[in-house]
Amino acid sequence: MLDLESLITILEACKKNKIAELVVRKDAVEIRTVAPAGGVAPIAAAPQISFPVVEEEVAEDVAAPAETPAAPIASNLIELTAPTPGVAYVYPGTTIDKEPLPKEGDIIEAGQVIGLVEAMKMFNEVTSPKKGKIVKIKVENESLVKIGDVLFEIEPL
Repeated sequence: MLDLESLITILEACKKNKIAELVVRKDAVEIRTVAPAGGVAPIAAAPQISFPVVEEEVAEDVAAPAETPAAPIASNLIELTAPTPGVAYVYPGTTIDKEPLPKEGDIIEAGQVIGLVEAMKMFNEVTSPKKGKIVKIKVENESLVKIGDVLFEIEPL
């Protein structure tokens, strides 16, 4: 079990960093603190008995503030995503109609097939919505992708 001094240190770090909820589990004891709406985590918490936990999931450095994601840079790039989960064919290679797939830096036409995603022997074409230039191929050829994974970045022309 955590000693009282360690628990107080963790709770003070939560208050300082405005952490609204914290769950600490050790052996068969779970300690949960939840800040009241609009407030910060309270300094005291009552232990609750729960089912045994297989692994201890306590962060080593609770006092470290969470990283804030950087704001996206505004650009006119179009991100083309995977229409289905499967294997992405992005370059080099050929399309179903034996045309070669374009590579980074190539100029592409609206409606041109620029990649394929294979799922269960079915090939789904990834086509360009506009005329543009392939700025970046974001996945490796023949890698597994999920729906929505970004495959290409295209700069409209």
